[in-house]
Amino acid sequence: MTAVSAPTLARLLGELESDQSAYREITERIRLLMVDGRLTDGTRLPSERELAAALGVSRTTTARVYSELRDAGLVMSRRGSGSVVRVPLGQAATSSLIITPDDADTIALTYSAPAGAPGLGRAFERAVSRLSSVIGTPGYLPDGLPVLREALAQHYADRGLPTDPSQIIVTNGAIGSISLLARTFLRPGERVLVEGLSYPHGHEAFTAVGGRLAPLPVGDRPWDLEALRAQLAGGRHRMAYFIPEFHNPTAAVMTDEERSAWARELRRHDVLPIVDESLHAVNLDGVELPAPFACYDDRAILVGSSSKPFWGGLRVGWMRVPHDLVLPLVQARMSVDLGSSAFDQYVVTELLTEGGQTAAAGRAILRTARDHLLGELARELPEISAPCPAGGLNLWVTLPGRDSSRLTAAAAQHGLLLTAGPRFYAQATAAGERHLRLAYTQPLDTLTEAVRRLAAAYDDVRSGRPSVPGRSPALDLIA
Repeated sequence: MTAVSAPTLARLLGELESDQSAYREITERIRLLMVDGRLTDGTRLPSERELAAALGVSRTTTARVYSELRDAGLVMSRRGSGSVVRVPLGQAATSSLIITPDDADTIALTYSAPAGAPGLGRAFERAVSRLSSVIGTPGYLPDGLPVLREALAQHYADRGLPTDPSQIIVTNGAIGSISLLARTFLRPGERVLVEGLSYPHGHEAFTAVGGRLAPLPVGDRPWDLEALRAQLAGGRHRMAYFIPEFHNPTAAVMTDEERSAWARELRRHDVLPIVDESLHAVNLDGVELPAPFACYDDRAILVGSSSKPFWGGLRVGWMRVPHDLVLPLVQARMSVDLGSSAFDQYVVTELLTEGGQTAAAGRAILRTARDHLLGELARELPEISAPCPAGGLNLWVTLPGRDSSRLTAAAAQHGLLLTAGPRFYAQATAAGERHLRLAYTQPLDTLTEAVRRLAAAYDDVRSGRPSVPGRSPALDLIA
């Protein structure tokens, strides 16, 4: 069972607003932490007395908070054992895609994964004709279909990185690759250097096997070189995980100079680079990108995915791996699953070899949606700063105040599901309260309505109207 200390919980909750009832605000913020995944099911909470001291409120206030959470079925308390988070299945982080009939009007911006681009259906149709070549076999392919591995090897060669098909391992999505790498090469207690602001499920793949995150400070860019040097000098790190292209959530791109410098430092300290390239192909403005990180450090493992450029439901990922690491990864993978869907692999093969029309059509739709969302925000909420990203699937916006969690809770009452900014920070901190990640993967009319609801929620926050308990303010499927 994990536990959260009173000081850590206080940092997660952030500064309390003086114009609200303290117990109500604390209750709502703890509930938000539970349903968006920052406080997981089974986590032991600090005592009422410890939390009161950390927050600077009375013991009566925290006692009422825990009582409210127990009444809502979110906390279970036993004398002598303390209070433990119990997230009901209906509010758990199981899926933000399941919309019940009662939720038909709900808009979920908790994930950034595109709908299928025009032309995707044709790739599925063409893939059917390929199945006859594998139907007569057992179908277990732990490293992937040869034809797909060849197409992916050519993809890297076209980017200036010569690759043999034997270096490709096909997985069940990018997160499947990251989890496999963590299980294979990371031992409990070993440190993983990560960006201080990044994709939370990527980080969780390492902590799930007992890894210790070593996050860099969050600055203007995710890859501060001096901070990297200081971090590596402070002790042994087994691997580093980072997103150099259209970084999730900021959409920043690691420059050629940054890649060279990072490669030198990681090699000097014998740190294995795990490079998440899931968003590489979502280059909306056609900006020139540096060479793959493995061109700077041939030890690097590159992780890719079909979900971002083509369709969120196409669960095919892959790794480009140094020759000496292929066998241990395939052997480790066979203890968990015996391969990815042959049919889906054929679909991805078709998409990679058709000439790029489907990917280009998808980028055109996303580019229009991005510009539309930026225009709606400028019109309805001009006080929110929203830079235009050159690629990726979301905006990383800055709020005037530290209101991300409160705005997320308020938005839920208007049928708009968001994920609060602090969810993307590797350390327990309220720094993300100035930010929101807004995906532009919905149709234009849906984005217009989403901004209208966001503006109504923002009015609630500014007026001090409390959120109404009962509705999950966020769900934890974050792509």
